[in-house]
Amino acid sequence: MRTARERGSRPVPGLISHVVRAISLLVFWFLLFAAVWPEPWRFAGSWPPVDFFLRMDPLAAVLAPLAARDWGAALWPGLVILGLSVAAGRFFCGWLCPFGTTLTLVRRLVRAKNPAPEKAYPAHTACSGTCPDDRPLDYKARNIKFFVLALMFGAAVAGVNDFYWGAPIPLITRFYALLFHPLLLLLSQLGLTLGRPLFTALDAPALLYLDLPARRFDGLYFLLAFFGLLFWLEGRYPRFWCRCLCPAGALLALVSRRPLFRRRARECRLCARCARHCPTGAIDPRTALAGQGECLTCLACSDVCPEGAISFTPWGKDDEHAAPSATADALHLPALPSRRAFLGGAGLGLLLAGVQYSGAHSLLNADARVVSPACIRPPGAVPEPAFLALCLRCGECMKVCPSNALQPAWLAAGQGGMFSPVLMPRHGPCVPECNACGQVCPTHAIQALSPEEKRWARVGTAVVLRRSCLAWSQGRACVVCQEVCPYGAVKLRGMEGLAAPAPVVDGSRCYGCGYCERHCPVAVPAIVVEPLNALRLKGASYQKTAREAGMDYTPVQRNEPTVDADLPVDGPPPGFTE
Repeated sequence: MRTARERGSRPVPGLISHVVRAISLLVFWFLLFAAVWPEPWRFAGSWPPVDFFLRMDPLAAVLAPLAARDWGAALWPGLVILGLSVAAGRFFCGWLCPFGTTLTLVRRLVRAKNPAPEKAYPAHTACSGTCPDDRPLDYKARNIKFFVLALMFGAAVAGVNDFYWGAPIPLITRFYALLFHPLLLLLSQLGLTLGRPLFTALDAPALLYLDLPARRFDGLYFLLAFFGLLFWLEGRYPRFWCRCLCPAGALLALVSRRPLFRRRARECRLCARCARHCPTGAIDPRTALAGQGECLTCLACSDVCPEGAISFTPWGKDDEHAAPSATADALHLPALPSRRAFLGGAGLGLLLAGVQYSGAHSLLNADARVVSPACIRPPGAVPEPAFLALCLRCGECMKVCPSNALQPAWLAAGQGGMFSPVLMPRHGPCVPECNACGQVCPTHAIQALSPEEKRWARVGTAVVLRRSCLAWSQGRACVVCQEVCPYGAVKLRGMEGLAAPAPVVDGSRCYGCGYCERHCPVAVPAIVVEPLNALRLKGASYQKTAREAGMDYTPVQRNEPTVDADLPVDGPPPGFTE
């Protein structure tokens, strides 16, 4: 009797796995692109929230609370994934992870094939571990992910967040949010432009006048280089990221070394089809055994088995394949790195954390307040040390920002703040009625404030630069900053010796939104926002704290420029600097 594979149809288990992976990626895309201002939180009261996949990352669920010294209640789905992996192995990598499914799509597009299993498993027979190790670099590189995991764990113990470099869900979210989404908008706008004659002929004004605003993010070339390298490696070695580099995969491999549900190969004739089609190369073609920590339970092996000999069933002592007596090295199966390697990786993570702390003075003062003028955090951001420990650098907040004001930091936020969100008013201002960034943050590094509470979460103070300002340096009338300020913080004041009133900033009303900097007509803005007097709280009321400090951020409507006569005449005006 011919098997399902020989009849040309796909076996049911393999079909189910492909359907689940496709649905998982589609849901990820839907939630990511559903996070659109002004209502990205419309799913917050329903299931699932737009940041659900970010909460599912097992690496972030373990290391983010450890680095921040705070239990991250929102990350409980990642802990559930970790617990289920004890029973089901690395099912998350093989069934649910959108990063892995994206890599599979890339491999299908470039039509890359698995290397022959003989390249991963040499021709010599099973030995006691004394024969020379002639396996290729691809096989030997599997332990890199464990070293990276140990390094990130050591840094997290010291309170430093380095896991954003390897957490798979934040990484792939960053790819789609900061690179793919802007490209999609650009192509869509190009299509609308080319289709205008057709829309005119069809009398479709909705499409004729539809305008999609362009999105631009800093660090574009780094993202292209980083993911271009990963996709190139995927073309050379299928799932190279998953098998060799992913620290989340290493964490799941550790907890699933002895899963309750395991891969079995009964009555196998050793045709090696399963080894050729295994995306992680975890199957030894000579024994049909698989390293459980490397198996993604993707069912690719059972999909191609002509005998139907492969199954995933509960472990039993009567199964010689489930509990082999031989060592992993003797069977040519992937083994864990040595204890020395683990300790070395953790020690290196502690060393890197110490190096980062030694350079922290360039960003923070003794009171842990931001002193870098280029580091303006989003409204509702927790104090800087906790923010750096919690932020996943996923780019979700940057994608949802309606004015494109949030940008990924490079070195402006210090070496420990790379890719974290910073407010760049020259790109766009912080919209007063918007609280989208906090609503999509999975770790609450940016708190989910209500619109009323967010209005009091001051991000900085505008400062007038006298040498660049048209009114101060040239005596030319300019009222742009005063006209666009939504809080009435910028006022015009007549100064002796000046032919026109000059702008000054009322510090008690300035929120730091950046409208003034964004619309300043000078090429190099003459009024800029700096993180002076930024309000960074955790577990306290912004409104109450700001009112007690004498602040008033009630939005006002300005119909015409006004000259303020109440501010003192003597001395430099508020918000004035050389």
